[in-house]
Amino acid sequence: MRELPRSARIYITGVLAVAAVLATAAVVAAPPRLAMAPVAGLLLLSASVAQQFKVKSPKHQSYYTTTIFIFSAALLLRPGYVIAIILVSHLVELTRQRYRWYILAFNVANFSLSALAAAAIFHLRSPSPEWNPIGYALAAGLAFVLVNHLLTALVIMWARNVPIARAGTLDVDNLGTDLALMTIGALGSLLWLTDPLMVPLCLGPLFLIYRSLLVPFLQEEARTDPKTELFNMKHWNQVAEMEIDRARRFNRPLSVLLGDLDLLREANNRYGHLMGDQLIRRVAETIRGALREYDVPARFGGDEFAVLMPEANLDEASAVAERIRHAVELIELKAPDGGRLSASLSVGVALFPVHGGTPSTLLAAADRAVYQAKALGRNRVCAFREPDDSTSSAVASAAGRRALA
Repeated sequence: MRELPRSARIYITGVLAVAAVLATAAVVAAPPRLAMAPVAGLLLLSASVAQQFKVKSPKHQSYYTTTIFIFSAALLLRPGYVIAIILVSHLVELTRQRYRWYILAFNVANFSLSALAAAAIFHLRSPSPEWNPIGYALAAGLAFVLVNHLLTALVIMWARNVPIARAGTLDVDNLGTDLALMTIGALGSLLWLTDPLMVPLCLGPLFLIYRSLLVPFLQEEARTDPKTELFNMKHWNQVAEMEIDRARRFNRPLSVLLGDLDLLREANNRYGHLMGDQLIRRVAETIRGALREYDVPARFGGDEFAVLMPEANLDEASAVAERIRHAVELIELKAPDGGRLSASLSVGVALFPVHGGTPSTLLAAADRAVYQAKALGRNRVCAFREPDDSTSSAVASAAGRRALA
């Protein structure tokens, strides 16, 4: 946990401590009943299986249908069983994917606090003839989702320095998806309390929700570069054609950036391709973080990145390119031999329609600007311009060295 910012370490430690105290107090106040062990075992098995089927959204949010069974356990079982189900289902996930210990611990603590909040609301009143469990189940589901998403948003904010508004966990779409999952859990729990034989009826809606969650993931996977999680060039070209057509019809500015990592081959030769791939991913993250929401970044090639910038003139695009270049310059990776691997980026900028009227011609102009940046010493931003006699030989020389850059 040393690699995290101090604020994140304090926050995670606090969440773990609060969860441990409240879970212990809840278990002591309401010890598990042996009679409910079969129900706990069934929910534990279901949660452990569901935890293996993660769905990742295009906004990098992860959904697990596990929350349905954790929420059902919170409504039906004593806290000891609930905590055991949360802990074991997350430990089982380690057989498929390894996490740092504090990520696993935080996830367990997060779900434990969410489940305890839901259980506290659902059991506010003892069952009686006039007691309506539906309202309490819905309120419990809302509490579960809000606590879970708020705790997650805060850890993202302090660990990654991402504002809550950009973290995505409190977006309406994400909250709505988990609330839909909670309704399935509430329905299954209420059916169990009235007629357990009707619980299998929940499997149909559960399957449909899981399939619907997969659709945007599969769409995103088809248009995304797997290594960097930026768009691939097929999708980039499709969007570029539409944006260029819009810019032409409404006489609006549009720019294209093309960035090329400097001397990546030397890094690969010295530290290996795994370190080179790690550097490429870090650069991709840096580029994504420097752009506007509607800009379109893509991986152009092995160590090249293209960015489509609608509504950006040459000066605005050059300023963004300089911001990206400077941020990449600050990247530093720890090498296996104890050394430090740094990076630099040469960026070319092209403007529609001055430098080209199609995606390919704009990319070609930006690529030529990258040659110019290489010829001037790398690690700089150049806007495209037609080379004169005094610079053409230097650009040609840079083009010849490009394979080594």
